[in-house]
Amino acid sequence: MNTIEHLRGLFIYNDWANRRIVAALKRDSCDAARRILAHLLIAEKEYFERLYGKDSTGFDFWQNLSIEECGSQAVETAELYERLLKRFDEEGLDLRAKYRTSAGAEYENTFREMLAHVLLHSATHRGNIVAKMRESGFAPPPIDYIIYLRETKYV
Repeated sequence: MNTIEHLRGLFIYNDWANRRIVAALKRDSCDAARRILAHLLIAEKEYFERLYGKDSTGFDFWQNLSIEECGSQAVETAELYERLLKRFDEEGLDLRAKYRTSAGAEYENTFREMLAHVLLHSATHRGNIVAKMRESGFAPPPIDYIIYLRETKYV
């Protein structure tokens, strides 16, 4: 399997895990977890826009979205990445994107690097969400990658 195929699969998993978290937080309201989810989803969208050179100077990555807004954001962002990755081939991942961070610093990374960052950032924060749900007395949904594979590939 090449990198682009692997990234496509990982972004499908990312969407699956995000939607499970949204559904769980609709059922068991946990404000701290919802705020982290909003950050995760906002960052996914902002990084998509950075791929195309967006200047994020002054951008607020910690906006207060409702759980319904989080659900809509999850769907919209997953569709953006799906369309992007369908258009790309292996060489496209080496394209470079110049962007500005929220602090105004200018950087340049490959699409491959930025896409990997989005996945790792989201996974980190889903772990934070699971911890906050447990602290609040709720049972978080199973969102491990291996569970995704078991439920979707081997059924």
